[in-house]
This record gives sequence, structure tokens and C-alpha cells, in this order.
Amino acid sequence: MRIVEALRKQKEALGMSYEVIAIRSGVGIATVKRAFGGYDVSLERLEKIADAIGCQIGIKAITSPNNLYSAQVEKKAQEIVKRVMQTSALEDQAVDVKAKAKMLVQAKAMIAKMPKSQVWQ
Repeated sequence: MRIVEALRKQKEALGMSYEVIAIRSGVGIATVKRAFGGYDVSLERLEKIADAIGCQIGIKAITSPNNLYSAQVEKKAQEIVKRVMQTSALEDQAVDVKAKAKMLVQAKAMIAKMPKSQVWQ
């Protein structure tokens, strides 16, 4: 919705009607109204509308690839350790904090050796 809000502000600042935007963008007026209403519109049409009012739609990474990958490795390692601890608890072999920390380090090292594509599965 941030995109729609930004487009709406630009439209209002310019004082453009839906009709003018439709003509300038080459997009049907019904589609223009749907876009400004926050309804689903294809990215291609949304870009045309944005261009017609002097805007550009872009993607901004909110997390670096390394940070996102590290977080996924951590998540998978936590899942593995959790399963091991649950199994151990069922067998009346509780794991202490130090052992858990060591398992977590080992799990992360194991996961880091996997092909990156498998880390996301």
C-alpha cells in the first residue's frame, strides 16, 4: 500500500484527474481507478501509471543477502537442535545448556557447508 499512497500523493500534488493519467499512461481509466483504489493491478500497468505522473517504482533491499542467509542458517540450526532435544527428552536424556550451545555451533557449521539453494528448503 505504500506504493499506492505515494502515487496518490503525487497525483494530488499534480492535480491530475484519472482521465488524464489514463491518457498519459495508455492504461484504461478503470485500471487507473483500481490502481489508486489499492486493488490488484499488474506491475507493468502500475509502472505505466507511475511514469505518467513522474514517479518510478523500485525495489529496495531491507536486509543484505548475507544477513538474510545467516538468519536462515540460524533458523535451520535451531530447528535441528530443537528436534534433537525433543528426542532426547522423550528418551529421558535431557541436554544441558553447554551441550545445546555446542550442538547449535555444529549444526550451523554443517548447514553452512550445504549448497545455498538447500538452506532455503
